[in-house]
Amino acid sequence: MSSENMSPAFVRFHEKDVFPSLEEALNDLEQDFQKNLHQMKQQHLKTFKSVCQNIAEYQDSGQGKVGFLIFHLLRTRILRHDYTYVAMTYDKDWYLNEGVPVGEADVSFIYKYYEELWKKLERESKKYIGQINGADIEGIMLKLLNPFHQYVTELMRCSLMDALETSEYKALDREKHFEIQTGEYFELCDLVYMEEQEKDDEERQSCLEQSQDQSCCFHDFRYLDLRGQSYSGRDLRYGDFRNSNMKEIHLRNCLLIGARFKNSCLREASLMVSMIHDACFEGADLTRAKLQYCVAFTGKNKANKWKNTGFTGVSFKNAILTEADLSGATIMGGDFEGADLRGAIFKDAVLYRSRFSKKQLEECEFSQEQLEQMKILP
Repeated sequence: MSSENMSPAFVRFHEKDVFPSLEEALNDLEQDFQKNLHQMKQQHLKTFKSVCQNIAEYQDSGQGKVGFLIFHLLRTRILRHDYTYVAMTYDKDWYLNEGVPVGEADVSFIYKYYEELWKKLERESKKYIGQINGADIEGIMLKLLNPFHQYVTELMRCSLMDALETSEYKALDREKHFEIQTGEYFELCDLVYMEEQEKDDEERQSCLEQSQDQSCCFHDFRYLDLRGQSYSGRDLRYGDFRNSNMKEIHLRNCLLIGARFKNSCLREASLMVSMIHDACFEGADLTRAKLQYCVAFTGKNKANKWKNTGFTGVSFKNAILTEADLSGATIMGGDFEGADLRGAIFKDAVLYRSRFSKKQLEECEFSQEQLEQMKILP
């Protein structure tokens, strides 16, 4: 409903109560999400493994391969103040055939802020005697669902690396094209993960070479030989490059937000001036890599208004960064635990809340200002 079609009472209610209260609720949720992400991830992983076990049981009884796993938000449940998503599997034809329920995901720890907002608006509506009723509040709350749902999506993406390595997931009989999504039933959903085993290496590499706009986001580029290739200036958000040979690759000025490079070879690669928020370089070989002026934020950032939730930090856990150059980089909330930093260059880098061990402080040079910015691990 546009403001032109609203009654004066509705306009005042939105301006004085709905919008300020929504902003407060989302700020509280963002703080909780950043502070307690580890516990939230553990809870989601427990649910994910249970769902995978249920799928495996269906497959043991004759159910075919799974093509899609979707965690559905159901408005009928929301109206009952029930904040559980229904997990459904579909075959390769998706909605053309009936889905199979395989479990539920309780995300009330995220929606508790939505519930508090609902109760608050019910209380505040009483000031507008006879002009705003319970049905009006329900309608308003349904329109405010999406920013809260986006935190569920973000949680699933944050948990993905751990989820894909569980024995329960690996045991599933999956179609060559497989997706994990979350969203409303029979609506376009948010993509969490995509596997494309149906495409050969040449087809997947051709996709990179011909990429335009967002055509390569979320795509599966695992196990490719990309040595010496140049894909500078590309939008590769959430691309999956795990276990690929990317020695001397050029990914300068790229959007690598949420991209996964776990266990890849990036020796002497150039990622200069790229956005690497939430990217995963765990176990990757970045020997002599060029990471000058890369940027990795945490929390919400005005430069990325497309993303409703806050960034959670880039991970270099157990990576090899010997003689890598991070001069002028901005790495906020980055995780360097277990990384080999011998000879790495951090000249003029901003490292607020990034995690380093005491041993790593001896492997390369840091300024006093940088030492004060860091979170030093035991």
